[in-house]
Amino acid sequence: MSETAGSAWRLPPFLRTTAFRLTLLSAGLFALSSFVILALVYAATVGASMNRADAAITGEIAQIEARYAAGGAQAANRYIVQRSVGGGEFLYLFQDPERRRISGNISALPAVPADAQGRVRFVYERAPADGAQGGEGRNARGQIVVLAGGHRVFVGMDVEDETRFISNTLNAVLLASALALGLGIISGAVVSRRFSKRLDAINAAARAIRAGRLETRAPRTHTGDELDELSENFNAMLDRVEHLMQRMRTAGDSIAHDLRLPLTRLRGRLEGVLVEAEDPEAREAALQRAIADVDELLRTFHAVLSLARLQAGERRRAFERLDLTGLLADVAELYEPVCEDQGLEFACDCPAGLWLMGDRELIAQAVANILDNAVKYTPEGGAVVLRGRFTGAGEAEVSVTDTGPGIPMEHRARVLERFVRLEKSRSLPGVGLGLSLVQAIAEVHGARLTLDEGPGAVDGHGPGLRIALTFPAGEG
Repeated sequence: MSETAGSAWRLPPFLRTTAFRLTLLSAGLFALSSFVILALVYAATVGASMNRADAAITGEIAQIEARYAAGGAQAANRYIVQRSVGGGEFLYLFQDPERRRISGNISALPAVPADAQGRVRFVYERAPADGAQGGEGRNARGQIVVLAGGHRVFVGMDVEDETRFISNTLNAVLLASALALGLGIISGAVVSRRFSKRLDAINAAARAIRAGRLETRAPRTHTGDELDELSENFNAMLDRVEHLMQRMRTAGDSIAHDLRLPLTRLRGRLEGVLVEAEDPEAREAALQRAIADVDELLRTFHAVLSLARLQAGERRRAFERLDLTGLLADVAELYEPVCEDQGLEFACDCPAGLWLMGDRELIAQAVANILDNAVKYTPEGGAVVLRGRFTGAGEAEVSVTDTGPGIPMEHRARVLERFVRLEKSRSLPGVGLGLSLVQAIAEVHGARLTLDEGPGAVDGHGPGLRIALTFPAGEG
C-alpha cells in the first residue's frame, strides 16, 4: 500500500532532472541575494527614518532645556504651552518634581518602560477631528528628561507614517523575494521540461540499442549546444562500435577461412602418422610437418594478441628517444641477404641523424612487416628500396618501395584490416595481419600509414607499391 502511495505521489520526471535542480538552486540563490540586498535597503530606510525622528526630539528637548536654564519652570512651561497650542508634530508633557502634570498635549507618560537614555516607543490614541468618541492608535516615540530643578519633561513625535512606510517596504521585500523564487521555479520547470524531453530521446535511443536495434541513432537538433554535441558524439561512438563489430565478423570469417586449411592439413598428417606407425622415418616426417603447422597457428594467434595489445595502448609507456638511422640499418642488414636469395635488388637510403620518440621493438617490427610483404609479392628480378628521411614539415618518414604488382586503389583501405587478404595472395603464406599490425603500431605512435603507387614498371614488373610510415614532427 505504501509503495503504491509513494509512486502515486512521485514527482514528474522533468522535476527530478539535474537541470531543474540547478535552475532551482540558481533561483534560490538569486532570491536570497535579492532578499539580502532589499533587507539592507530596508534596514537603511528604517535607520534613517528613526534617526530623523530621534534627532528632531533631541533638538526640541534642547530648546526646552535652554529656556528652563534661562527663565526657570515658567519659561519652559510657556514654551511648551505655545508649542502644544500651535498644533505641531510633537507631543509634550511637563511635570513638576512631584510628577504632577503642569502642561502639555498628552495627559500622562507612556506606560512602557524607557531605555537608559530615557527613550520610549509607544502607541497613543489621537482624537478624531470631528470630536467623536474613540481614536486611532498611532505609533510614536519620545524621550523623558529630568531637568535641573527636578521637573520632568517628555517630548514625543508621531511616527505612524514612517512606521507604515517601513511596513510597506518590508512587505515589498518579502513579496519581491517570493516572486523571484516563484519565477525561478517556473523557469526551472520550463527549462528542465525541454531539457528532459531531449534527454529522454537520447535515453530512448540508448534503450533501443541495448535491445539490439544497433541501427538506432540519437536525434540531433543541429543547434550546436551541449546536448546536440552529446548526440553527435554518441552517434559517432555507435558508428565506431558498428564498424568494429563488422570488422569482428569479417575477422571471424577470415580466421575460419585461413585456419581451416592448416588445421585440416594437421589432422590429415596426424592420421597419416597413425596409418604409417610402423615406418619411423615417415612418422617422423609427418610429425615434423605437423609441428610446422602448429607453429604457423601459434604465429597467427601471437599476431592477433600483439595487435589487441597495441590497440589497447599497452606499449605507450615504453617510448624512448631512438636512433632511426641505426634501426633501419639493422633491419636492412637482415633483409639484404633475403632479397638476394629471392633474386631481388635491395637498397637502403637513410641519412644519419634521424631521431624520434617511440618503441624501438615496435617500429622495427613494423618495418620488418612491410619488407616481408615487399619481398613476398615482388617477382624475381624486381627491386626493393628502404628509405628514411625528414620531410619538409619536419616529420620523420620511413618508406618501403617495391616493383611488385601493387595494390589497386579500391583495396588499399581493406588490406589494413585484420585477416584481409586479396584473392591473388591467398596462395602465399600468411594470415593477413601484417599491415593491420603496422597500422596499429602507427596509431600507437601517432603516425600516418599511407599506401601509394610505386615507381612504375621495372624490367617488366610493376606498377609497384610504396608504403610509408610518417611520424609527427618534434618527436625527436
